[in-house]
Amino acid sequence: MGTPAENLQTGQIIWALLKDSRGFRKQRPAIILTPTDEIDEEKPLVVMCITTTFPDPTPDNHLSLPWNADPRRVTTRLARRSAAVLDWLDTLYPDEVIALKGHVPQRLMDEIQRRMRMLEE
Repeated sequence: MGTPAENLQTGQIIWALLKDSRGFRKQRPAIILTPTDEIDEEKPLVVMCITTTFPDPTPDNHLSLPWNADPRRVTTRLARRSAAVLDWLDTLYPDEVIALKGHVPQRLMDEIQRRMRMLEE
């Protein structure tokens, strides 16, 4: 288990053991938010959790992500309907990453960052 820091980058989707709103840890996908040039073995990564259970229409604090039953067909490599949860952040060290998946398209990363700034205001 564990991924070398040099293999990680901003916008990458990973699998890791992350906390939910009640503090329970569960293996789930997340998006690396830490800028690539700041990723270091000794520093925690900031990640945004991804959920596969959310209502339709998508809540305001969620951003739908590309997915396909055949995950090879999308850059995210997500095989189920999924959304980034804008106000569900966690931290972990690079050696706690269980697996690497795909990447969030740049236009969606830009939207995530824009909407996070709006939440801060």
